[in-house]
Amino acid sequence: GDVPLSPYDGCRMLALNLYSYVRNPFRRDAQFDYELFKSHVFKAQRIADDIVDLELERVDNILSGIMSAPGDEETKRTELELWRKIRQKAAMGRRTGVGATAEGDMLAAMGLTYGTPEAIYFSEQVHKTLAVEAYRSSVMMAQERGAFEIYNAELESGNPFINRLKDTDASLYADMAMFGRRNIACLTIAPMDTTSLMTQTSSGVDPLFAPACKRRRKVESGDRDARVDYVDEEGNSFEEFTVIHPKFLTWMSVNGYSTEKCYTQAEVESLVAESPYNKATAQEVDCWEKVRMEDVPLGE
Repeated sequence: GDVPLSPYDGCRMLALNLYSYVRNPFRRDAQFDYELFKSHVFKAQRIADDIVDLELERVDNILSGIMSAPGDEETKRTELELWRKIRQKAAMGRRTGVGATAEGDMLAAMGLTYGTPEAIYFSEQVHKTLAVEAYRSSVMMAQERGAFEIYNAELESGNPFINRLKDTDASLYADMAMFGRRNIACLTIAPMDTTSLMTQTSSGVDPLFAPACKRRRKVESGDRDARVDYVDEEGNSFEEFTVIHPKFLTWMSVNGYSTEKCYTQAEVESLVAESPYNKATAQEVDCWEKVRMEDVPLGE
């Protein structure tokens, strides 16, 4: 699951591609562009807040449509109550979820092995920056647009995350206590599986599934040009094809290996062993390394 929410609430999620902030990826002089990252986190939080307003506008249109639509009053009353509750929760908290994807690719591009102490330390710095800058953006929006409706600094005085934020940036916390913030929550890390297929990166904060793997495409009965490589127990036909992770191809290119050659499985395995993805895939990462990587505390 993602985020447990109160009834009728929702989360407007955005994700930043961490790999895109690595300058000179897979090279000895690879660096993470923190300044560019900070500016994009700041803007992403504002975009997420704008999405709340767009959602409220859409809900208002739905409410107007229900009231003007034909139908019995009881049915309309039920629908109106539902959408009014949704609108109320959205307006009260203005919940957002700025997050990230491509953690595995970012670490590999920096020459770090997922799950190692060095990778965990670097990841902590990146996600601490993400947290602080997202909340900074929300606090500045509170000064411009107003804080979320039920903000109360005293209610959060014992919140562990807010207290870590306070320890990390005391001036940001002081501004938040004075002006509030625009959003009841600013961060979330979603799995990002489908989105990461589109961005051609590893997904969310997970390790890369595999540098190379086989995928299957179902062959429809009328597809005469397709090759049938596998038939399941129910008689469905599938065509198999090898997929090489795009960022692994980037590593190959940087290191002088042809990305056009048709490699054997043994040759692919040999290349993986030389790469920063070695011992850093979903099948290889130790379960406790995965827990430690995903349990990095802010500010420690």
